[in-house]
Amino acid sequence: MASSNIAGTLRRSLLIKVISKPAPSREDVASVIELTASKVVEALQAQSMTFYLVEGNDIVFKQIYYSPTLWADAPAKEKQFHDTAAKLLTLKIPIGKGIVGKVVETGEPVFFRNTESQAPFMQSMAQTTGFEVRSMLTVPLKTTITLGAIQVLNKELSAGTDGEFTEKDLALLQEVAEYSSTMIHRMVDPKFVPSAEDTARFVSKLTDLPLISKVEEIEIDEKLIEVTGDAIIRREGIFPHKRSSPNSVCVLMTNPLDYAKRESFSQATEMSIDDVSVVSATFFDTLLKKFFKDTKAGAATSDDVDIGAVADVISNAYSADGPTAGVSAADLENEDSAPIVQLTNRIIEDAYVSGASDIHIEPMEKDLLIRYRIDGLCQEKLRLPKQVANSMVTRLKIMCNLDISERRLPQDGRIVFKKYTKKNIDIDLRVATGPMNHGEKVVMRILDKTKSTLPLPALGFSDENLARYRECIRQPYGMILHCGPTGSGKSMTLYSALGEVNTPDVNIQTAEDPIEYTLAGINQMQMSRAIGLTFERALRCYLRMDPDIILVGEIRDKETAQIACEAALTGHLLVSTLHTNDAPSTVSRMGEMGIEPFNISASLVCVCAQRLLRRVCKNCKVPYELSGREKSIMEKALQWSGQAFKANPQGCPTCSGTGYKGRVGIHELMTNSEALTEGINKEVEVAELKRIAMKNGMKTLHQDSMLKVKMGLTTMEEALSNVPPDLIL
Repeated sequence: MASSNIAGTLRRSLLIKVISKPAPSREDVASVIELTASKVVEALQAQSMTFYLVEGNDIVFKQIYYSPTLWADAPAKEKQFHDTAAKLLTLKIPIGKGIVGKVVETGEPVFFRNTESQAPFMQSMAQTTGFEVRSMLTVPLKTTITLGAIQVLNKELSAGTDGEFTEKDLALLQEVAEYSSTMIHRMVDPKFVPSAEDTARFVSKLTDLPLISKVEEIEIDEKLIEVTGDAIIRREGIFPHKRSSPNSVCVLMTNPLDYAKRESFSQATEMSIDDVSVVSATFFDTLLKKFFKDTKAGAATSDDVDIGAVADVISNAYSADGPTAGVSAADLENEDSAPIVQLTNRIIEDAYVSGASDIHIEPMEKDLLIRYRIDGLCQEKLRLPKQVANSMVTRLKIMCNLDISERRLPQDGRIVFKKYTKKNIDIDLRVATGPMNHGEKVVMRILDKTKSTLPLPALGFSDENLARYRECIRQPYGMILHCGPTGSGKSMTLYSALGEVNTPDVNIQTAEDPIEYTLAGINQMQMSRAIGLTFERALRCYLRMDPDIILVGEIRDKETAQIACEAALTGHLLVSTLHTNDAPSTVSRMGEMGIEPFNISASLVCVCAQRLLRRVCKNCKVPYELSGREKSIMEKALQWSGQAFKANPQGCPTCSGTGYKGRVGIHELMTNSEALTEGINKEVEVAELKRIAMKNGMKTLHQDSMLKVKMGLTTMEEALSNVPPDLIL
């Protein structure tokens, strides 16, 4: 079963490689051969398979397969078969010579069985192959010309046919050869262009998905199509034709293995894909014309054009050949022009669909760079002409009500995006602008209001840390602090903690800037510096409103820190965040703000430092044994060494070829104790506080990152790039 799954994954990855290229090269022939060969072996249960291609006046061996059952009774023969295969791959057969030569010459298949008349030939074959031959099929690879042949010997005895193929097997092999020939011809001859229908048939057969060629063959739900919308269907190349349940749909695709598009479609529509059928590109276009008015890709005023099309129009406006689609350079330097408005919206929409957490608009010396931060890493998305920078930044300032005339000082704002889009995207963006050497840079943090918080066990807490943290958040009073850099998951952890203790008998009030997630049953207050509503003022207000638990978005100054400590010391549980590197240094940071050590030690319940590491893709991760420095680091951190995982450099469809998918948290949980209280009061060094906390059971960020490596959740490379080894271990 496992080998079958691996073979299936291999075929899928190869197929993506083939059909994703508009003009595959000669080097891709090997991919199609491997794809076809695996399909033949699996479908016919063949003991041996040989794939031949014509090169000039000769026929060459391209792929050879021998089943392990051939040496099951004599393992020593395995090397013999591998040596034979290696030798055959260097040989050539003249066209017309032997069985394969005649099949290629005539274009007709050959079917031999171990009958009385054919027994001498079978015995001769056995001497050549090194095993008994009971049945043989040889079929040509043929389009307008004969490209080669496929030959299979013996059916597996487990198939129950005494090792002999049947007429049904011959028909199946001919079918595989027929649809594979089209794709091979496409690659070896650039002038040969297969029809969209031939390509769809190839995809359908190799993916074992049904092929749809007529509207009458499917059930159409016109209301579903209307609700999904022209923009999403065109952008993702996915046509939903009926619902299979309230939250899932059946769809049509030209490339069903484009998992990135499938995930993007599901995120945009909030519907999962339940069933996929294959259609040709021409049939897909026919459906679009039937249900939607045709829109031109170059139209810069259409709401359905994707980000690439709009960017092309803008770039062409500054090209040497002059503007296209009626868009001039002057239009693009006006923040109210349709192309700028549309491009700004498309960038935000595309970033949201791509799963980005931040959008960076960065003016460079010669162009404008657009980058997304996805799973913690910045990725370049677009490069636009430099002349667009001022108009785009001004447009963003207008969207978040900032001063468009102020270009010398940083500004902060917020965009409520649903005011600017007709699509079902309910997000807010926290916007920060700042003057750089080549112009104003804008960074937008995406706050998805439709997302719910995750439960605490899903955040990456180890079992030990989770039990200790749950005990802390159930304390009646005291202060819980989370520390780490921006984007380390502090807010999500706090929201998850509040969600766990949120019951009707508990009054929870929050002061946030901004409110990232709306939580049912919790009183949330948005800070506004413009009117003097600060964390300090909100806290003083809350102390008069009978709270049980108070969340302060961030402790930034002495006043907020002082009143937070007072709240924690007067019967309230207060949770908040700071920006420090690790848990022990949070105590030092509070002291630098002017808080007395005895107030810190008396109010502190725990400090949780955290980071987010990229998860290694579970579908394509590669196991290996730790050795050298990596082994030494792991043994020092956890007193363990063994098998870990590394990212696959080629990746897979699930992780979009990156080797990583999603993120997991690592935590350093420092809980208060008598020894720690004494150390804080004596104002000992941070390193000494760390030693005391570790004796009290604290696992450092480095140790927790190594635990995630041991569990196969991330890689050693990712762990060490985010948290260096501890010096005091």
